[in-house]
Amino acid sequence: MNQRSPVVIVTGAAGGIGAAVWSRLDDAGWTVVATDVSDGEGVTHCDVADPTEVDNVVTSISGAHGGIDALVNAAGMGRPTAFLDADDDVWQRHIDINLLGTVRMCRAALPHILRSTHPTRGIVNFTSQAAKSGGLLIGAPYSAAKAAVLCLTMTLAAEFGPRGVRVNAVAPGIIDTPFLDAVPAVRDRGGQLPLRRLGLPEDVAGVVAFLLSPDAAYLTGEIVDVNGGLLMD
Repeated sequence: MNQRSPVVIVTGAAGGIGAAVWSRLDDAGWTVVATDVSDGEGVTHCDVADPTEVDNVVTSISGAHGGIDALVNAAGMGRPTAFLDADDDVWQRHIDINLLGTVRMCRAALPHILRSTHPTRGIVNFTSQAAKSGGLLIGAPYSAAKAAVLCLTMTLAAEFGPRGVRVNAVAPGIIDTPFLDAVPAVRDRGGQLPLRRLGLPEDVAGVVAFLLSPDAAYLTGEIVDVNGGLLMD
């Protein structure tokens, strides 16, 4: 019997970085199940803010493909908000999508990933350069939610590493996607970076593919900055 190709769920895959990750992992031989709250060709609908929908979609994917070997949590949202203008609804929305959406997907997918025997099984989360620097232009709700994803990643890496599951994250900087339309002043900073350009979705996708490859087999609990030198630590 032929061995199936490894299965990875990529959230937020209808556009931007998520779509680039989908394409790169497909090229690398993964069976990619692309999910998003937005419609798109080949995209499975999944609202990461809906716990029941997350559970049902993940269960359905596992049943249809004979298991799940990896998860990429690329779904996210952010709107520039001054701290004194951010009421509880604004905070809750940022936390619900960026943090709890990641939590829900990990919680639903991990039992399946734990049953996988694929050598590079694991999870890649998306935090942000704003999680480390405070994200002055986009504000506290987004930055704090993404900082929590950073901590979540390290916690999951420590808990599930002994069971053979690696958990890492990428922290994109200024990436040329429609996300920047909400913070147009950021686009002007590309030429000021050490690498003198904005990042491309493909720049981030390449790092995600590396993290799910045998070359990263001894890497877990790491937050990989993909920011052209915007933040160096």
